[in-house]
Amino acid sequence: MEYGESAIAVCRALGVSLEELPDWVCCGATPTASYSYDISLGLGVKNLEMVRGGSLVTPCSACFKNLKGAEEHLAGQNKRPPKVQHLFQLVYDDVGLAAVREKVSAPLKGLKVASYYGCLLTRVDPTFDSAEDPKKLDEMTRALGGEPVRFAAKMKCCGGPITLSKHTRAVEMGGKILKAAKVTGAHAVVTLCPMCGMMLDLYQKEALAGRKEGQIPVVYFTQLMALAFGLGAEAALDMNVVSTRPIMAALAGGRK
Repeated sequence: MEYGESAIAVCRALGVSLEELPDWVCCGATPTASYSYDISLGLGVKNLEMVRGGSLVTPCSACFKNLKGAEEHLAGQNKRPPKVQHLFQLVYDDVGLAAVREKVSAPLKGLKVASYYGCLLTRVDPTFDSAEDPKKLDEMTRALGGEPVRFAAKMKCCGGPITLSKHTRAVEMGGKILKAAKVTGAHAVVTLCPMCGMMLDLYQKEALAGRKEGQIPVVYFTQLMALAFGLGAEAALDMNVVSTRPIMAALAGGRK
């Protein structure tokens, strides 16, 4: 969908070659981890054992968590597992912000963005970002020409892990994050995780009790990158549930 299409487009623009893992299986994070740790771990290990050279990159926080656990398990058995990376790490750490800036042809001038990490990423890998006050996503926004806002709810849980068992409570959790983002004056929320995207975008209407005046677009970091790279339709902004027109309006105002 929007995350996948924009990610492929951005990586292509940056000269990064992505190859889908053949015969991949569920990472084991959800719902298997709730039922059996051994099965959950086994699924993660199975994926890593299919990697032949290079690293294993995922755009999902839950997959990242489970696959990192599998990586550590194999390393503890004196095996050499492939390096597990989140897609953001690949772009930020390996490609680098300097290379990202070079690709910017349509700076996101005038766009205020609330960076939303969710509750997993910074706690899984200490090299990802600060677990107390992460800033790398804000730095990415600046590199793209946008303006990050101070956002106190950037590491709050979106409610995704409990959406099946306690849906009403989960949606309420997402609603609090959206309201907190709206108060900052941001034109959009940017996230790194498809589960967070689901809770904040797909369920936004429910979370805000249908009130359109409180809505705010929720996009993936790759969509903002695609916009700034001038990739047009490959930003896949027409695939988001909540209208992304406020983003385009803010950009139009900033570029006058």
